[in-house]
Amino acid sequence: MFTTNTTINASINNAISTPLAEQAWLKLANVENHQELSSHYVNICQQHNQEKKWVLFINPEESSIEQLAHTHGVDISKVLCVSFKGKNKVNNLLDSKSAHLDIEQIKNVLCRGNCSAVILSNASFDVDEMAALDSCARSGETHCVLLKNNRKNETVLNGQKIH
Repeated sequence: MFTTNTTINASINNAISTPLAEQAWLKLANVENHQELSSHYVNICQQHNQEKKWVLFINPEESSIEQLAHTHGVDISKVLCVSFKGKNKVNNLLDSKSAHLDIEQIKNVLCRGNCSAVILSNASFDVDEMAALDSCARSGETHCVLLKNNRKNETVLNGQKIH
């Protein structure tokens, strides 16, 4: 099947504008604050709670993962967290918070189908890579969620967060 960049761009734009719950395999979401990020993590875990597969978080924000069990009562026995920050090939980074990931590793995980969902935090991919991720996610019947944290760096002063 031949697809043009225009078709892929339209698919990506549609994916960005479509709410997470209405999409199939590749989901894109921007988060603006810690609460919104935690909410996405909780929703993903709850959606995949009934499946007997893993939920894999790649480069998660640790404080949000810790809140899953403590605050939201999510069973984290089937949650895996892997951090590649600063350890892998740097090909497509937008900023210092971006994930250092090898696209081939992610594609392999998605194709295997051992996870019900793979959540990538602050990773950036070009259009062709996103199309490949979508194809692999469909093939392995593994949901792939790309979360981009748009919040500014926060500084804590006297116990208060300052943006």
